[in-house]
Amino acid sequence: RQMCIRDSGLTGTFEVGPTDKSGRDLRSKGRLNYVGGPYLQFAETGEYFLKAGADAPENLLAYVDFDGHFATDGRKDELVKTWEPHVKDWKEGDPTWQNGKGKGLIGAINYLADKGMNAFSFLPLSIAGDDLNVYPYIDYAVFDRMDVSKLDQWEIVFEHATRLGMFLHFKLSEVENQGLLDNGALGVQRKLYYRELIARFGHHLALNWNIGEENGKWIGKHPTPWQTTTQRLAMARFFYDNDPYRHHVVIHNGQLFYDLLGPESKYTGLSLQTNREDFGNVHREVLRWRRLSDEAGRHWAVAVDEPGDHRYSLVPDAVDPEHDLARQNALWGALMAGAWGVEWYFGYLHEHS
Repeated sequence: RQMCIRDSGLTGTFEVGPTDKSGRDLRSKGRLNYVGGPYLQFAETGEYFLKAGADAPENLLAYVDFDGHFATDGRKDELVKTWEPHVKDWKEGDPTWQNGKGKGLIGAINYLADKGMNAFSFLPLSIAGDDLNVYPYIDYAVFDRMDVSKLDQWEIVFEHATRLGMFLHFKLSEVENQGLLDNGALGVQRKLYYRELIARFGHHLALNWNIGEENGKWIGKHPTPWQTTTQRLAMARFFYDNDPYRHHVVIHNGQLFYDLLGPESKYTGLSLQTNREDFGNVHREVLRWRRLSDEAGRHWAVAVDEPGDHRYSLVPDAVDPEHDLARQNALWGALMAGAWGVEWYFGYLHEHS
């Protein structure tokens, strides 16, 4: 194909050839799209996608090799990661920055891909959350100036992940900080945050915008204002109106999703959390929300992110080497109910949660 560019009287052409990428590299498959049904589909190949990956740690990007002074500012610095065990998984030819930084996190992404995973999740903003070390800004208390160097380093990680076939699960907020920006409303701070993410990272081929992890009103005392139905709807509408690629837009419970089933909703799916140690309600909950969304004309694509309870969930091999309940009730329970994938959470009562 040939395309013509015209600007200020200048013209030119360039030729677009077939991809030279293959295998897991997402650049061989085209953009992953929501197509109005339970599964996402690659535009180029027509393949449908089932994700399997890590839903933890949410502070994946709290990484000492990124720019900024978050690692030494006295705010939960003990949670900042080196990813030292995965330096050995970095491979010759893999990217780094600033004279060799980044090998630990790049190696961690390699490790997930080598184990057959194709997805991982992360918070771009953890101020006022469980971890205080992840944010796109130049400072912890400045919400209108972006750290462009740090964001460039994030992009190196995301680009590498795309080449390895990894789906990027952006969790835009968590229960603790859902009201941090504009008291939960769609104001100047929140719009800037969303527009920056879209502009810098929206070109990636396989991702979703998760509006909020454990979002809405559902606990007794919210550290920041909980987001209302009007605000929950407005956030999805913003991505519908401003993301030129119309990536999949989901939201996570917390608050259940009944208020988002109406005709004004621009959500294309759900990020579902369950609460049983034996994962016994995964199948039922996927079926329930698929049925309700179909009846409402929404036709949501549902993924199970955080199956199990918050204490144990997927436990270490040393505790349960076979993982029968996880495999049968969570993984197969989700897939057989029509979920498009599962991401695993590791409960806080176990080592390396």
